[in-house]
Amino acid sequence: MKSYIKYKNQMEGFKDVSETVKTTEKIAASAVHFLKQKVSALDTYTTEIKKTLTQLSVFYQKKDNILLQKKTTGEKTLIILTSNKGLVGGLWHKIVNTILENTEKYQSLIIVGTKGENYLKEENIQIVKLFTDFSDIPEEEEVRRVTSYIFNEFKSGRFSQVDILYPEFISLSKQMPNFKQFLPFEFDSVEMTNLEGRNIAEGDGLPIFEPSKRKLFNELLQRYIGVFFHQIIMETKLSELSARTVAMERAASKTDELIKKLTISYVKERRRRITQGQLESFAAHKTI
Repeated sequence: MKSYIKYKNQMEGFKDVSETVKTTEKIAASAVHFLKQKVSALDTYTTEIKKTLTQLSVFYQKKDNILLQKKTTGEKTLIILTSNKGLVGGLWHKIVNTILENTEKYQSLIIVGTKGENYLKEENIQIVKLFTDFSDIPEEEEVRRVTSYIFNEFKSGRFSQVDILYPEFISLSKQMPNFKQFLPFEFDSVEMTNLEGRNIAEGDGLPIFEPSKRKLFNELLQRYIGVFFHQIIMETKLSELSARTVAMERAASKTDELIKKLTISYVKERRRRITQGQLESFAAHKTI
């Protein structure tokens, strides 16, 4: 039979765990709200860049850009987006299981996040490049380090195709592994109209380009593709934080249940000890 003091110590320990879990849940939930605002701002930014690119494509044939061209030689590469932190339920396990089911399709793997690296090392899977210096809310410079490496390797001919595997955000309680082709990038221009409501045709749009139509289009396209990747990074973080919020909510609920059970056991044991002490005292007094 456990001493009621042991029950009390266990209760105190679980209360400390409960406070930590609830704090982690609150931090993750507040970050989810902030990330949604960031994603919305990126959507607006992407839309504006795409409008400009579509206007420029009237004057310049975008198919000439190397980031849009299909290749017959080079490695088929997969970028795997994970994180440096856990406590996300089975989110990273789902990603790793998806990788294991598709490893034969890719000649090289690029990992973002130490969690992905650790899991793949256990499976003895080789990684060609690892990026781990990402904050909870990734900044543009952090994302640019990844895209610059990928762009350079694709332009050099090492990579023939680059896909992305990431946890797609479905809802707060549901995130699913998803593949998305990254390079060669598929840029689908939308039909644009000018202020008079007419469709843009040859000769309409911006009449002066500095330094050139081609350079302006190429720089904007690379920026657009970079923002596209940034959006996927942000969605990965959104999925991670959502999964962590739900996991911590469940952990808090389980911890509270354990505390209640221990409290009941503690009260019962304490009463038993007090009653036993009273009976022993009474028996000793009667004997005297």
